[in-house]
Amino acid sequence: MLRPAKPVRYAILGASLIYAGVLHLAGLQIDSLFKQLLAFLPALGAAVLTAWDLLLWRLPGLHRLTRRPRLQGLWKAELQPAADSHIPPDGNRGPIPAYLVITQTYWSVAVRQYTGEGKSDSRAFFWERHPGGGVETLSFLYENVPEQRHQHRNQRHLGSCSLDLTSRTPQEITGDYFTDRYTKGDMLLTLVDRTTGHSSFRAADAHEPKLTRRQNAQERP
Repeated sequence: MLRPAKPVRYAILGASLIYAGVLHLAGLQIDSLFKQLLAFLPALGAAVLTAWDLLLWRLPGLHRLTRRPRLQGLWKAELQPAADSHIPPDGNRGPIPAYLVITQTYWSVAVRQYTGEGKSDSRAFFWERHPGGGVETLSFLYENVPEQRHQHRNQRHLGSCSLDLTSRTPQEITGDYFTDRYTKGDMLLTLVDRTTGHSSFRAADAHEPKLTRRQNAQERP
């Protein structure tokens, strides 16, 4: 499914700049600085909203004003299927190691999960705030596509996932999932770092020890 956030963002910003440019090229006599600023207000507003969506909301001072947790990055996960899940006799009953790569702006989020057998991509999401909760929680629908060599017992399927968030900058997240194959289970996520350029389970798994080695080297006197 196409994600329209980026094209819409650029379209609004472009239309606002074109509007301001047309006013200038039309040679309209705007006889005061205040009126000139009003002419460029749509472009300025679009630029501010774009900056907020992409960057400003993450800044520590401004982030405190929102209830939106910062999730972008690489997360190491462990999936534990429930005992009553409909798993084939030769299926994996867990715990299942996985990695989640989350890309995020203020108004959009995309989740990709890698396991040793395939990948899942989020298709729709929504933020929800429970009464009395300090931050919003994230729920999303996803499609799982197993690797060809595993599809004889692990078919392509759809599912839903909910992540229970307790802070604006969580380091650990618990969650649960349910699929249309009548499987369900719990999840435990631990933040690795804020990188997102990982194309497979193997790439994400190889990144973690490299990160640890770099951190250890930096800590040496």
